[in-house]
Amino acid sequence: MELKKWKDLIKMSAQYQNQDFWDTLSPENSSHNKKHSFSGLEEDKINRFLSNQNIYPRCDMYECNGDIKIEAELPGICKNDIKVSLVGNELIIKGKCSSFHQHLRYFLKERHSRSFEKVLTLPMPVDKYSIESSFEHGILSISLPILIQEEEAIPIFVKGEETL
Repeated sequence: MELKKWKDLIKMSAQYQNQDFWDTLSPENSSHNKKHSFSGLEEDKINRFLSNQNIYPRCDMYECNGDIKIEAELPGICKNDIKVSLVGNELIIKGKCSSFHQHLRYFLKERHSRSFEKVLTLPMPVDKYSIESSFEHGILSISLPILIQEEEAIPIFVKGEETL
């Protein structure tokens, strides 16, 4: 970045470090806040963006041939950086994606390194001993056989008056 751009950036960030700036955002100055606050549309976009931080990786969950199928998009991640576990009725997908390499000189860096954890609540019981998974072309596929619980018929003997 050119020296002038650095100076402009430092000057701009200095205004946000000034206590007077933060005082204008306090609840007591609500009329001032309204003047400088985001429009409803912008605020909605920001809230949607912030809430979407927990959706990585994007997943599909569906039923197919007696199994719950889960597919998660994990492009550019190594299979060894993914951990999948089942705790109760929740499937947990954890991992780490790293796109930063210290030995490189970056001119543009939009992809960031991050750890992630996604918890999916399963809609029905599954056979935890028959779960299968695969990872191919950046898609993690998990197959969880639905546990069919046959209800045991327990006979109940009805007592008559003479047995009371």
